[in-house]
Amino acid sequence: MLRAADAALFRAKALGRSQVGVYSPDLTEAAHSKFTTEQGLRRALERGEFDLVFQPQVSLASCEPTLVEALLRWRTPSGKCLAPGEFLGVAEESGLILDISDWVLRTAVAKAAEWYHGAWPNVCIAINVSSRQLLERDFVDRVQDLLRKYRLPPTCIELELTENVLQTGSATIAVLQRLRDYGVAIALDDFGTGYSSLASLELLPLQRVKLDRSLIAGIATSTTSRAIASAIIGLCQNLGLEVTAEGVERPEQLAVLRGRAAVHVQGYLLARPVSGEALLPELAGLPTRIKSLLAGPDPTEAGTQVADRQQGASVARLRSR
Repeated sequence: MLRAADAALFRAKALGRSQVGVYSPDLTEAAHSKFTTEQGLRRALERGEFDLVFQPQVSLASCEPTLVEALLRWRTPSGKCLAPGEFLGVAEESGLILDISDWVLRTAVAKAAEWYHGAWPNVCIAINVSSRQLLERDFVDRVQDLLRKYRLPPTCIELELTENVLQTGSATIAVLQRLRDYGVAIALDDFGTGYSSLASLELLPLQRVKLDRSLIAGIATSTTSRAIASAIIGLCQNLGLEVTAEGVERPEQLAVLRGRAAVHVQGYLLARPVSGEALLPELAGLPTRIKSLLAGPDPTEAGTQVADRQQGASVARLRSR
C-alpha cells in the first residue's frame, strides 16, 4: 500500500501543483521501466555502449554538404539501438545527462579532429548540448581545452541548443556569448515549437536557426505551413542568420525549398545518419544526389495542376446541370 501511495504521489507531482494522483498498476510499471533505464544508462557509460552517427546538412546553393550533426545512439545489451528520445528524458531526471553529454562532446571533437587533420580539412560537426551543461561553471573552459588538445579550430564545431536555455537566465546567455566570441558557432534547434521563438532570435548569439520538422512536414500540402516557413526563413535571413530545414523526407518538401538558395536542408530524403567510418563516402556522393533531386520535376506543381483539373471538372459538371 505504501509503494502504491508513493507511486501515486509522484504522479500527482508530475501533473503540477495542487493535483491528485490515483494509483493504477501502470504507474508501478512506468516506475520500474524508468528505474531499469536509469540503471542501464549507468552501465552504458561504464561499458562504452554509446555510439555517434552523423547526418549531413546540405546547402541548396552549392549542393555541397556544409556540416554534419552528431547524433547519439545507445546499443543496449539486448541488441537494440535506441535513439535519444527513448532515454534522454530519464537521463535528464537522474542527472546522468551531464556525463552522457560530456561523452558526446569529447567523442565528437575527437572525431572532428581526426577528419580535420586527415581527409576532410573543412570539417564542421554540430553537437547537441543541454541547458544543464551550459550551467556548469567550467563548460567554456572545457570546450576550449578540448579544442586545444586536438589542435582543432573553433570553427570546426557548432553547438546546438533548444529554446529552454532561456529559462536558465542571463548567465547561460553570457556563456553562449563567450563561446561565440571564441569562434564557436551557436545554432538554435527545433525553432518554431517553443513559446519564446522571437525572443530567442533577439537574446541568443546565434549563427544558425534550424526549422523544426513539424514546420517542414506540411509545407508541400498546406498553404498555411508554407507561408509560416517562408516568413521564418525570410526573417532569419534578414537578421543575418543561416537557416537549416530539418526533416526533409519527401521530394515535395524539397521542391518547395529549392527556390531558397540560402537554405540548408537535412533529412532522410538526402541522407540517413551513418557511422563515422561510412560518412566520407556518403558525403562524396551527396552533390550528385542533390542535383538529381533538384533537377527533377516539381511534384508540387504536378499536385497543383491535378487540383486545378479537378476543380475545373467540378465547375463543368455544375454548369451542365
